[in-house]
Amino acid sequence: MKNRMLVIILFLTAGSVFAQTSQFYIGGRAGMGPIFGSDGVILGGNLNPIQIDWQVSKFFALGTGMGFYFGPETKYTALKQTDPNAGMFETYSGMETHMVFPLLGKATLNSGILLFEFGGGVYAAPVLMNTMVERTNDNGYTVAEGYGKNLFSTELKTPLGVIASGIFGVKAGQGVIFLDISYLRDFSEVIVKFNNEKIGNHLWSTFTVNIGYKHGFLSK
Repeated sequence: MKNRMLVIILFLTAGSVFAQTSQFYIGGRAGMGPIFGSDGVILGGNLNPIQIDWQVSKFFALGTGMGFYFGPETKYTALKQTDPNAGMFETYSGMETHMVFPLLGKATLNSGILLFEFGGGVYAAPVLMNTMVERTNDNGYTVAEGYGKNLFSTELKTPLGVIASGIFGVKAGQGVIFLDISYLRDFSEVIVKFNNEKIGNHLWSTFTVNIGYKHGFLSK
């Protein structure tokens, strides 16, 4: 009987704490940073239009969302694909887009005006890739045009990775304006193909600096 009473008291206490601190945040962020690959380091951009945070307790939050990370670019010179028998060569370029779906656990420090968050987790990241063809016009400038058939493709044996992040935020009404610094790394290499022929591979990772805003709901 005593054990049952103790369990009930613990549940009521936890529920009371949860009710006082539970809050949802919905927002987004955007930024850029270096992308590290087998071909060196390039500058890439990212857009996270959906970010959802659940402040479970005063010092702990769970986060998820959806983000698009653009880069790196792959270039490949091959016979003109619309007319291979012509003996002409064209340079094709493909831009990778990583669609990142993270699941984060974050320790939070909230002073009432300032917000600090530190954490990490895992993400799923299917990779899409478009195809552009480069042509030289009469003035000698190279321009890129969309190609009807997507000649580039990618393979990712394990479309998962790890993410670590730190956030510094300032309260703005019911929301928070924040600066986010994140590091993402895939578990396996991205294999790049052109017309189903392997032309390269790299282990994708990126370090990003982002600015964002999230609005708080269900605040107690």
